[in-house]
Amino acid sequence: MFELDETQRAVEQAVRSWCEQNLAPAVPAMERGEHLPYPLLRRMGKELGLDEALVRLARRRLAKLQAVGSGEREMEAEPAGGLADDPMVTSVLLKEISRISPGFGMVLLATVGCGMAILSSSSAPLIERYAVPVLSFEKIGAWALTEPGAGSDAFGSMQTTARVEQSTLVLNGHKTYISNAPFADVFVIYARVKMGDANPVIRPIVVERGTPGLDTGPPMRKMGMHDSPTGEVFLQDCRVPRENLIGRIEPTEKARGSAALETLNLERAAMPAMCLGIIERCVEESVRYAKTRVQFGRPIAEFQAVAFKLARMTVALENARNLVFKLAWAQRAGKLHPQLASIAKLYCAEKAVRVALDAIQIHGGAGYMAELPLEKLMRDAKMFEIGGGTNEIQLQTIARSILGPPNR
Repeated sequence: MFELDETQRAVEQAVRSWCEQNLAPAVPAMERGEHLPYPLLRRMGKELGLDEALVRLARRRLAKLQAVGSGEREMEAEPAGGLADDPMVTSVLLKEISRISPGFGMVLLATVGCGMAILSSSSAPLIERYAVPVLSFEKIGAWALTEPGAGSDAFGSMQTTARVEQSTLVLNGHKTYISNAPFADVFVIYARVKMGDANPVIRPIVVERGTPGLDTGPPMRKMGMHDSPTGEVFLQDCRVPRENLIGRIEPTEKARGSAALETLNLERAAMPAMCLGIIERCVEESVRYAKTRVQFGRPIAEFQAVAFKLARMTVALENARNLVFKLAWAQRAGKLHPQLASIAKLYCAEKAVRVALDAIQIHGGAGYMAELPLEKLMRDAKMFEIGGGTNEIQLQTIARSILGPPNR
């Protein structure tokens, strides 16, 4: 049987207590756009020690870079160990946040994703200047892959370019649906890099807010995740030092960027934990309500239609929990395969939406009201069937891992 160990359970209890006391009261104002989530993110980082844990990862990476030389040459990418070198601790953190607000979890995920993308394959100066401030939450990060014409086909249809001009990269393009974009300080922009006669390759490039040629749009209006600002990024002859490119330009590599795929796999590995938080909260609220809500002279839990619904919700909860445990094991063992990440994201996203809808149904009119958390959890849950790769893309990834690429 999968169980949290003593450290993981202590983290679960600490994060749950903090979220109930601090995050839950702040959600309504953030949902209405009256307050931004970033001051609370910084406060959470300090009070729970997240900033220290993430900065330790960065310092360890810097030490390894310095051990092999001046820090200017590329090293093998750092494996994702998670907080406290334990991916399960990261999963517990995201689960507990998402019990209250998956949108706030997305704010955290986008910032940490930006910092880790820089940390994974960058030089020491780039890590020191950008990754450390982002991972300490001093600065807010965003990573930008999706474009208006490049959603599910993010790599094949990418139009954003980076032209090499001696020691400078000149970026042009348009990114959309980017978490934290309206207010981020540091962006990791994925672009098609062209140098000389070589085939273009997709690489991440660090761009700081205030760089001439970079602009962002206002927060977009969305179905859910209202407390997670999402927007567009515009690049017009935006010039950054060539050193801001993460990794190296290798003309012999394929145009599809391995760094972006690694970031997507890590995002897909994190999202199931967030879905688990939604499922867990919905099951708990529904069981409690069904036992106390009396209709026709008895608790509605005694009606088979409600009892069976709760049973199916509990099956989904156990399956999602097992997948999150397996993902954490795979990450720690260095065996995170795209197939597993896609299976977990697909199943957990579908069940988060289904369970949230069932929870609303069990609560009836009360579940439809904003006074309860269920309608927000349902609206937020739908994003996981789209963001980080749609359900259909996950199915395609799984099918290709089983059958191999199509013959054409």
